[in-house]
Amino acid sequence: MTGILAAFERESELSDAIAALRSHQFEYETYTPKPLHEHPTGSPLPLIMFIAGMVGFCGFFFLMTWVNVWNWPIDIGGRPLLSWPVFVPITFELGILSAVVAGFVGYFVINRMPRLYEPIDNCQSMRRAMRDLWIVTVESQNTEHVTRAGHLLARYRPLRMEEIPAE
Repeated sequence: MTGILAAFERESELSDAIAALRSHQFEYETYTPKPLHEHPTGSPLPLIMFIAGMVGFCGFFFLMTWVNVWNWPIDIGGRPLLSWPVFVPITFELGILSAVVAGFVGYFVINRMPRLYEPIDNCQSMRRAMRDLWIVTVESQNTEHVTRAGHLLARYRPLRMEEIPAE
């Protein structure tokens, strides 16, 4: 894969370049010191954790009910077989455990981690990406596509343009 990286000094310059890339239907990725206004910052992780917690709670409640009522019923002092108030604390804790595990695994999946090496890390501009540079990259298998994106980005006079080395 080849690509082009353009580093800008200000957010407004990056926004103009992104608008041009978007109008020419290029796929791009940004590296910025703070979130851009036009990019949504919402994450699907809270919903994933909520669903996992509810599935965990219901699943473990069903498991405890199935074991104590149908699979291995034990009559202890006339206690009813479906004594659901006893099941609630442990199923609540197991539901929380399910949500935490889903959050932990989901964080790594959503952020595509762990990636120990990316070719973009060899670019000089990436060392300042999270401090004071506004960076946009266009990567593609097609070198002509990358060249067109480079010419388009050059119109916006970036502080620095670099080629992203192939893997």
